[in-house]
Amino acid sequence: MLQIHLLDINDNAPVVSGSYNIFVQEEEGNVSVTIQAHDDDEPGTNNSRLLFSLLPGTYNHNFSLDPDTGLLRNLGPLDRETIDPTLGGRIVLTVLVSDCGEPVLSTKVNVTITVEDINDNLPIFNQSSYNFTVKEEDPGVLVGVVKAWDADQTEVNNRISFSLSGSGANYFMIRGLVLGAGWAEGYLWLPPDVSLDYEIQPVFNLTVSAENPDPQGGETIVDVHVNVKDVNDNPPILDVASLRGIRVAENGSQHGQVAVVVASDVDTSAQLEIQLVNILCTKAGVDVGSLCWGWFSVAANGSVYINQSKAIDYEACDLVTLVVRACDLATDPGFQAYSNNGSLLITIEDMNDNAPYFLPEDKTFVIIPELVLPNREVASVRARDDDSGNNGLIQFSILRVDFISKDGATVPFQGIFWISTFSEADVFTGSIQPVTSLDSTLQGTYQVTVQARDTPSVDPSLEANTTLNLFTVDQSYRSRLQFSTSKAEVGANTQAINAALTQATRTTVYIVDIQDIDSAARARAHSYLDAYFVFPNGSALTLDELSVMIRNDQDSLMQLLQLGLVVLGSQESQESDLSNQLISVIIGLGVALLLVLVIMTTAFMCVRKSYNRKLRAMKAAKEARKTAAGVMPSAPAIPGTNMYNNERANPMLNLSNKDLGLEYLSSSNDLDYVSINSLDDNSVDVDKNSQEIKEYRPPHTPPEPDPEPLSVVLSRQQAGASGQLEGPSYTNAGLDTTDL
Repeated sequence: MLQIHLLDINDNAPVVSGSYNIFVQEEEGNVSVTIQAHDDDEPGTNNSRLLFSLLPGTYNHNFSLDPDTGLLRNLGPLDRETIDPTLGGRIVLTVLVSDCGEPVLSTKVNVTITVEDINDNLPIFNQSSYNFTVKEEDPGVLVGVVKAWDADQTEVNNRISFSLSGSGANYFMIRGLVLGAGWAEGYLWLPPDVSLDYEIQPVFNLTVSAENPDPQGGETIVDVHVNVKDVNDNPPILDVASLRGIRVAENGSQHGQVAVVVASDVDTSAQLEIQLVNILCTKAGVDVGSLCWGWFSVAANGSVYINQSKAIDYEACDLVTLVVRACDLATDPGFQAYSNNGSLLITIEDMNDNAPYFLPEDKTFVIIPELVLPNREVASVRARDDDSGNNGLIQFSILRVDFISKDGATVPFQGIFWISTFSEADVFTGSIQPVTSLDSTLQGTYQVTVQARDTPSVDPSLEANTTLNLFTVDQSYRSRLQFSTSKAEVGANTQAINAALTQATRTTVYIVDIQDIDSAARARAHSYLDAYFVFPNGSALTLDELSVMIRNDQDSLMQLLQLGLVVLGSQESQESDLSNQLISVIIGLGVALLLVLVIMTTAFMCVRKSYNRKLRAMKAAKEARKTAAGVMPSAPAIPGTNMYNNERANPMLNLSNKDLGLEYLSSSNDLDYVSINSLDDNSVDVDKNSQEIKEYRPPHTPPEPDPEPLSVVLSRQQAGASGQLEGPSYTNAGLDTTDL
């Protein structure tokens, strides 16, 4: 049998079965794949024996391939970030499958390994730390930018977000911006309503975090230092301690610097100076104008100096207030350069440089006998001292007392007066009082010399003297005013009565007594007031002078009448008022009776003479009728004829006194006619002087009223129906020198 053995030749190339696409996760995934290939050449021969190998490539070093089995493995963890990002994580390996025959035949096959990205990389900042600078008082500005990169190659794993933490982080905000390829920027801003203050916090140490959105992803942090740039935006501040009040003595006692005003500014570039804004000058709280403006000065460095030491006067100004402020010359535009105003109080200390002085007194000092008692004030002085404290305290003393009588003689007295001192509202008053009762018989003037001396603690004391005149007034000048009101009412109205009397007399009124009048002696007055009326020169009013002055001042008179004044009288005249009134009444009645008797006698004689003449005429007429009855005509008489024309016969005819029947011409009245007729019945002989004549009585004349007392009586009367104005009326009779 012919056996033909065909010798195999290597005429078939290896054949790879299938395609190879492998997906693995980076870091954790492993590649393990066997390349499937066969060779159709004779098995068991070199022609079919296959060998596997990797052709050179970029990432071959990461893999191993078993040449006999074709098992492909990764040599270590695969890292997506080491693969070119443009490849998308794909690694392509070329496997060469070759046989061992002659010639060697081979086949290539690509194995694609896709490395899937995981979030295995933290963001990385482009700097290890950041330093930014921003100006203070500049809200809403960009502070700086941070930059970070994430090596993960997928967007889902390399997206970066930024966050802010640290002290003062609430003053800032950060906004992220994705740039691509894992890059991102964080913009650090100030909010629009927030500005930094260098003086509060000059540096902010912040921490910026860059992190992936993956909850399992980590974060990277970086330090960000924000330095606040100082802006000269703060006004200066005066140091309160440097404005504490100081004391400066008057009259050149101090010189040079007396105080320093201090100011501060938190700004680093401040240039400060102290400025004098105003000067206030006051005395006892009252503004005295610009009197003290030149006393002090303030330098730019805050030093306070005395300019005019000699001019400083406590009595003119006791408190100087320097109003100052601080100015920052380097303040940036738009900001306040001045501090608030401050006041430096300079109290002027008093020196004992003023002597006491007496205050003018418009008073008359009078010694009234009834009022002058031991330890009762008879005069007073007032004095002031413009110094303060003990320098202004005054003590009074009496240096000398002289009595000058009315004849000019001067007699010195010792220990007759003493003086007490008291004060009120910086005015010192010295009350002069007699030590014992004074001699009321002395008439003249006491001259009292008073000294006012201050009592300083250190400086020498100063004094001033004044002389007072104390006039003595005799009791004869005591005047009494009687009132229709009671003692209590007069006492209650003393002030008004005093004012009215003062207005009328222009004197000082000294009221010495007010008493009720005994009811048995009352007329219209119920009380009386005794007083003296003294002029500034020491002279006094008499009652007559007082009466005239009150009468001449109608306003005062009306006031006194309204207050109840009814009678003016001296003390002596009032004591004998009842007896004087009785004597006046008796004298008045006697004079009135005498006048009545004289008038009645004269009237009687005149009437008798006239009556006799009429009787004779009537007798003649009757005789004429008897002798010539019927002859005489009854017609009226014609002048120059024989006709009778009056009670007597016509003188031209020289007829005897005979009755001619002319009774119709008689001028006698009815009474005469009756008397004539009665003559016929009684046979009266008119020729005899011894005839009895019926006595004639004239009408009764009432006696004159009793005269008023010799005091002046003042009364009020209502106006009558005639419509006269109501006002005072005076009723007086037999007035003497005390009458109004």
